[in-house]
Amino acid sequence: MKTLVDSILLNSIQFESSSTEVLLNCLVFEGEHRYESDMILSTTSMNQLLSELIARGIELDFDKDFDTIILPDGESLCRVDLNKVVDVPVFLPMYSMPEQVRLLRA
Repeated sequence: MKTLVDSILLNSIQFESSSTEVLLNCLVFEGEHRYESDMILSTTSMNQLLSELIARGIELDFDKDFDTIILPDGESLCRVDLNKVVDVPVFLPMYSMPEQVRLLRA
């Protein structure tokens, strides 16, 4: 896959009920290189990302699309595999990301 601008392909979104951070699993495209990575967003930035997806016609239903696991401490872990719930690949240009993201692994 060749892209015109540096971008990411979102694979999944995951968060815990007790956390203020959201984990994105994605494929990063930078120039001629591509690599899998995890990115962390704040919940505020996640809301901006969800708004961006809605503007693109992708609206996620938290009740239907997200798998929820109740952890032993009573907290919950929510995860959505975008490849299973969205008909088209979810590409976002890096400049549209709501804030500077931290790459956990490259």
